Amino acid sequence: MTGNNAVGVEIGRLLAIAHKRAARSFAESLEPLELDGRRFGVLMALGRLGPATQSRLITELGADKSTMMRTVDELEQAGLAERQAVAGDRRARAVALTALGRRRLAEAREIADHVAGELFAGMTADQQVALRDLLASLTGGRSAAG
Repeated sequence: MTGNNAVGVEIGRLLAIAHKRAARSFAESLEPLELDGRRFGVLMALGRLGPATQSRLITELGADKSTMMRTVDELEQAGLAERQAVAGDRRARAVALTALGRRRLAEAREIADHVAGELFAGMTADQQVALRDLLASLTGGRSAAG
């Protein structure tokens, strides 16, 4: 194994550990809101994009069709989102946040900010920006910030 490959393997291992730690922290903190990471991601996307078709959400979040349909169904059943007709296309439906969905998203963002603060407490602001930029580069430019 060359030096670069060894570094790549170590980066992959560290990313996996970081992901598990962050996912566990976020999941535990969002439980009181009856949200998980998947639902929170869709709420965040809708908050950023406004009403969007499921296909747009799939593209934005890198999700698959069945998972997105299930997630939107769950959000709709919880009263956090609703499907709306799209002007000019009788078949298409846009997903939009409800008033409750906007309030729940605001609460979840506060919680996420708090958890992120704890997770990244050992890093400077510049290090956090550098990490975000490196991860965005690694993931092909996908970023929750849009």
